[in-house]
Amino acid sequence: MNELLISPTVSLYIGAFVQWGFLMAFLYSLAHSINKPNKERVYLSLVMSVSYSFSIFTNMDTVTYLDFLFSDILTLLVIISLRRLWHDGITYLYIITGLAMNSALHFLMHYDIYISNNTSYWWLWNAYAIGVNAADFMMVAIFFINKDFLYLMKFRNGLITSLKRTVDG
Repeated sequence: MNELLISPTVSLYIGAFVQWGFLMAFLYSLAHSINKPNKERVYLSLVMSVSYSFSIFTNMDTVTYLDFLFSDILTLLVIISLRRLWHDGITYLYIITGLAMNSALHFLMHYDIYISNNTSYWWLWNAYAIGVNAADFMMVAIFFINKDFLYLMKFRNGLITSLKRTVDG
């Protein structure tokens, strides 16, 4: 993929750091959950670690944004299908949000470059480069921080409360 905004070498290092982060998150969650009934963070970090580890086999010269999109959507589907293993906790919300954000950005870049045939650099490309990496780091960080540092849970609960009031009259 020659049109990647970040060189394949830098992408490889960022990807390795994120993979390492998810592996450490899994090991941390595993050690932290010993003798505790709630294994949500262990399962989520395992799924994310396995998902991101597949990028080891990705050739950064031939991969497309569509490949990244399919990978993120597959991971989202696995997490949603395994939802019975965990509660709707902060970690689940942050992982779903991060994967959805990454999927949207991958789709927009695919549409912009391959469907619209745009080759001119514009603000979406910066948003992609910053957004995807920020979402990846956010997803790794939530396993260690385990706090609603972006207030996503507060926003979700407020939105649900508002919708319930609207529906109930």
